[in-house]
Parts: sequence; C-alpha cells; structure tokens
Amino acid sequence: MKSHARLRRGSVVLAGTSLAVLMVSACSFTTGSAPLAPVSVSPARQTALSTHRARLPVSPGAEGSNPPGPPAAPSAPASSTTVQGATPSGTPVTQRRPGWALDRIDQRKRPLDSRYTVRRQGKGVTVYVVDGVFDVKNAELGGRASVGLRSGKGCVLEDGIDHGLFVAGIVGGRRTGVAKQARIVSVGAISGCEGRAGDSQAQRSARLVRALKWVAANARRPAVVNLSLNVEAPSPTVAAAVRRVVGAGLTVVAAAGNNGEDACRYPPAGLPSVVTVAAATRKDRDAGLNHGRCVDLFAPAEGVTSVVDPGLDPDRLVRSDGAATSWAAPFVSGAAALYLSGHPSATPDKVRRWLIRSATRGALRGELHGSANRLLYVGGV
Repeated sequence: MKSHARLRRGSVVLAGTSLAVLMVSACSFTTGSAPLAPVSVSPARQTALSTHRARLPVSPGAEGSNPPGPPAAPSAPASSTTVQGATPSGTPVTQRRPGWALDRIDQRKRPLDSRYTVRRQGKGVTVYVVDGVFDVKNAELGGRASVGLRSGKGCVLEDGIDHGLFVAGIVGGRRTGVAKQARIVSVGAISGCEGRAGDSQAQRSARLVRALKWVAANARRPAVVNLSLNVEAPSPTVAAAVRRVVGAGLTVVAAAGNNGEDACRYPPAGLPSVVTVAAATRKDRDAGLNHGRCVDLFAPAEGVTSVVDPGLDPDRLVRSDGAATSWAAPFVSGAAALYLSGHPSATPDKVRRWLIRSATRGALRGELHGSANRLLYVGGV
C-alpha cells in the first residue's frame, strides 16, 4: 500500500510516494516560509506504520520556536560507572513559548500557560534511541549525542525527514526536548525505512534484537531506551532481548504503534516491564492509533515540534501536523530521564511506576478504546 506525500519549499513542490513499513512510524512533512493549511488525512492503518502529514518550519516568534535562553551547555562526558544515590532537587528552569506539547506535560489542567518548567533536565542520564542511525552532530542536540551502534541505515523519508533525528529531538533537543541535558546515543536498528520487497519480518526482528543486545552489553546507567518502532506478535526473540535490557537495569519505553489496533499485538509495545505509550492530540483526545489494555499512558503526538537536518530547513525545526506514536514515546523517554537524573539508582520498575502514578488522570476526552486515561506529567520533577 502506498500513500502520496509532498514537501513544499516556497514555490517548489516535490512529490513522491512512501512505502508501508513494519517497524518505524514515518511521517511526511510540509515546510515553507509561512503556515500552510493542514491536510486532512486519516492515518494509514498498515502493518505497523501510518504515514502522517506535517507542516511548518518553525521560525522565531512562532509557537514552539523560541529557545529557552542560551543553548544548554553540553554535559560532561559519560562516566563508565553507574551514578549512585539521589541528587538534590534543582532550581526550576522555565522555557517560554515552548510549543503546546512541552507546555501540556508540565501542568495538570488547561488553559496552557506558554511555559515549560522542570527542576531537572536529565543531566547524567543517557537515552539510547534505537532507530535508524541519524546525524548526531546536529546543533540542536547540543554536543550531547553520539553514535553507539552504526548497524543499518537511517530512515530518511521521501521528503528528507530523518525519523531517528526527529525522535532524538523530542527526547533532548536544546529547544524541543523534554530532557535538555540528557546524553543521546544513536543505536542503529533498521536498514533504511523498512518495508522493501523481500524485507521479511524475521530480518526486521533480527536487526532489532541485535541493537537491543548491544544496548544491554554496552549501556551506561542510569539510562533509558526509546523504541519508536514495532514488529508483529508473536516475537519471542524481541521479547527475550527486551527482558535482557530491562534486566540490565535500563528503563524501556515503546511506541504503541499506529495501526488503530490492539497495542498488545505489536511488540515491544505491551511487553512486561516496558512503558507503552499511546498518542494524544492537541485537544487531549486519543489520536486513534494503537490502544487497549497494554497502553500505560498517553503523551502528545500531534503538532509536535522537533529537529530536522539544516539542509531541509535552515532553522532545523519543523512541526508535525499528523499524529504518530513514534512522537509520543520520546516524550516519555525524556520524562524518565528527568526522573532518573534525580533518582539515578531507581530500577526500571520504579521508573515505570513513577510515570504511571504521576500521570494526569482523566485528562483525555472521548473514546479511549480500552486504554487507561492517563496523560504524561512532569511538573515538579
């Protein structure tokens, strides 16, 4: 199944087709010098991917664009040992006009106050982005990103958007990230945007397992593992690899998937000890993607601002228009990094329980299709 997408740059329009994929949740974006009307397209319910449209390079003065003062200084090099004990709660740091998604997760109720305030910023924590490899030198990552496993390729969509980079920007981008001082490590787990002819489920699962084995053997704690990708159940090798990562003391966060189906059918979503994240809209509704009893909480996933290559947009930011659970999961990974920066010896189970207990209950309206009514909250952390 194919879906058509366009990239708009000024008066030049580039058209193409995007492939259905099994693993990553890819999105199409529209960029230009002025806001464009949103394209009304329902998410494609393919094997484990929906394509989504997006718009806007984010220019200074636009919602979600203003940096929180000077860029954060790069954190110190990673230590080879696990940090022990809890750190004191820091002085609150406020980012003004952060965009709706960051604005939403630091307050219980609306209206939004155009601020994102946290006491910690993820310093001392590493987030492993298991995805396509991406450019770790992008200035929005503040010198805190590195390559761990170079296996595979980047998932660069037909319009030039890099899936892994967009995910990393939500975790820890200097203007767009939840945890602006967390270290980010790129772990290659896919061979381009999956779904090519001859690319089997077994091959896709094997690449993910290889990446997870690398993380389990090489990760520096405290750490979070972000999995904005899915395979089809049953997948015992993926389940075993995830257990190994959690057993190594790493918190694992996974996207619920974008099929409009039961999230339990698309591991790593729903696996024991994994934090499974569904997609919320700008209006605090279920985005209509994967759902059900395996969902632990929702996070913003529509109209999300994150990072792109400067060759695509000089300001290095665009704002998504459609929703994707690939964008919801890194918000939760960033939140886990905030918590671990203050509680570095916390077990994955303790981090998961904190995320669930801290979530705002009853915030989501409308039909949730069996998912728990919990929305990510980081206020006070």
